[in-house]
Amino acid sequence: MENRSAELKVGLVVLITLVALVWGITWIKGWNLSQNTYEVKVLFPNVGILNVGDPVTVSGVEKGKVKKIELSAGEVLVTFSLASDVQLKEDAKFSIMNVGLMGERLVNVNTGSGEKPLDLAQIHKGSFDPGIPEVMAMTGELVTEVRDLVTSLREAVGTEQGKSSLQKSIKNMENVSVRLSKFFDKNTGKMDQAVEEFVYSTAQLKDFMQNNKQKLENTIDKWNQLTSTLEDVSQSMKKLSDKINNGEGSLGQLVNDTTLYADLKRTIKNADDLITDIKKNPKKYLKLEIF
Repeated sequence: MENRSAELKVGLVVLITLVALVWGITWIKGWNLSQNTYEVKVLFPNVGILNVGDPVTVSGVEKGKVKKIELSAGEVLVTFSLASDVQLKEDAKFSIMNVGLMGERLVNVNTGSGEKPLDLAQIHKGSFDPGIPEVMAMTGELVTEVRDLVTSLREAVGTEQGKSSLQKSIKNMENVSVRLSKFFDKNTGKMDQAVEEFVYSTAQLKDFMQNNKQKLENTIDKWNQLTSTLEDVSQSMKKLSDKINNGEGSLGQLVNDTTLYADLKRTIKNADDLITDIKKNPKKYLKLEIF
């Protein structure tokens, strides 16, 4: 009896320990066994060091967990759970954010404000926000590029030819600077005069425009009237040309009468033949009698 009692006590202690362990793990992980969830699939270009079990937050409040991470055509497909009280709209946004100095990651969700709910059957696109590790990596690449640039400059300028070319360039720049300085010193008065004349001309033009504003407006009005008249004449000529081409009116009938054209052509040909014959046989048509 004593042995059975001891075994029961040991079993009870083990059971309580297991319950406490499960409760502790659930509390540490933030699991809520009584809460209903649903799954969302999002495709990210990169996930950093995101791991299964990492939190999913909505406006900073933890509302889910990462359940699965897998590669998909060069990108990363992340499947995560969300509490059923989170309602995603059609314009919802997803991003992977950095939450610690060591590069810890979480999935942040912006529920959106659209009218239609998000289609959970589709795979949606998300964005990746670079954190401190990515920034440090980019800084390292930048330092490497700067080092390569310095090395290239040292190789280019470090030789005698490079030093000579650099010295010549500096000397040329000094000469140009001196020449410009001398030019400005020599022509300061002329440049000041030119600026003053420009200002004076601008003022004169302004006064002229103000004094002749009415005349200019009348000229512009007359020009607009002339343009309108020319447009009307052009339209009238076009209409007249169309009527002639269509055979309307006496002139149109005359121009488009092929029979009249053929008769005129025939008459002109007969006249030409008659003149040619008269030149060849003048006696045939001219009879001279001498008394």
